[in-house]
Amino acid sequence: MADRVPETRSDWALRRLRTAILTGEFAPGTRLRAEELAERWQVSPTPLREAFQRLGGARLVEVSPQRGVRVAEFTLDDAADLYALRLRLEPPALRQSLRRSDDAHRAEIAAAHARLEAAHSLEDGAEAHLAFHAALLARCPSAWTQRVIALLAEHAQRYVLLGAQRFRSGRGPAAEHAALRDAALAGDVDGAVATLEEHLRGTLASVRAALAAAPRAEEPSLERATRKVRPA
Repeated sequence: MADRVPETRSDWALRRLRTAILTGEFAPGTRLRAEELAERWQVSPTPLREAFQRLGGARLVEVSPQRGVRVAEFTLDDAADLYALRLRLEPPALRQSLRRSDDAHRAEIAAAHARLEAAHSLEDGAEAHLAFHAALLARCPSAWTQRVIALLAEHAQRYVLLGAQRFRSGRGPAAEHAALRDAALAGDVDGAVATLEEHLRGTLASVRAALAAAPRAEEPSLERATRKVRPA
């Protein structure tokens, strides 16, 4: 077995900051200061500044000479655009993936769902949620399609947490994930695709409701507590 490559300070800073954004630990609009985060996390400001630039390229943060670095805002237009693209790309990718599925792939899907069910923290839940959806699409023959969908899913993860359970209608995300797993393992391609479409549309509807219900808050700070919600 190959030795595991140790994580560099830059890699750690990128992973920690990305996780804080995806899990909602840092709310949209939060001003990010390298010196303040360096003191909090006991690291040098340099890898944090590098992480700002990399996450700016991924549009998870907004970097401005006037406003500094801030977590990207939530907007309904952005969410609608994300989910329109996901609905266009993911169902056909899932269909292609499941048509090429085999025992190894089905075992991968089952294991990914088990990890999602076992997640007990926001960080673990967010990563397991992304991994489960990626596992479903793992046999899609287009590597570029998988990469684009992974990027969209990562951005959508912040909105997933925003929707939370109280804004969901129908059977809910946990039941939809289980139905996706069951259809995939049974080779029910049409059923899996229909469930995925229901899942994505339901999440977008919950995000719309959450954004409509959210009052305009004061500018968030790094002292904001982590929200305790389950990934949808």
